[in-house]
Amino acid sequence: MKILFSFIVLIMCSYVHASPLPPLSASGNNSPHSLFVSSEQGASQFDSWKVDSGYSYNLFDKIDLYVGTRLDNSDNGENGFLSGVSYQLTNRVSLKSTLHTYSEVVDDTKSDTISAEVSSRMKLTDNIDLHATLDYQEWQQGIELGLGFRF
Repeated sequence: MKILFSFIVLIMCSYVHASPLPPLSASGNNSPHSLFVSSEQGASQFDSWKVDSGYSYNLFDKIDLYVGTRLDNSDNGENGFLSGVSYQLTNRVSLKSTLHTYSEVVDDTKSDTISAEVSSRMKLTDNIDLHATLDYQEWQQGIELGLGFRF
């Protein structure tokens, strides 16, 4: 009896047509909200790195406003919060400005520090890009030029 009942259910299910699922809400619309994660090698040591992650909101067609956090494993460990504005000039060229706040301990004294950074990136090919960064802190300034490779 169980076999006959299973067979009848199987035949009935094969004749029932399922209605198509409705499209996902994000399939036709681009959301202004996004999450980001980016990493780069630190400038102070060979085996140091920085990871920025956070939330980005698209204000205008090519301008994003973002807030996030930075994790840094270098000796000075500039872990903290960041915020900024990103501008996509073309499909290949982007500009980004960032304010980064962090706490540092010097001679057993904790102080809050703010740094400002302006960076640009130009995509040369699908896997290679050229980037430049101008970084300003209270005690140092720096310029970084580099070649990036994506794989």
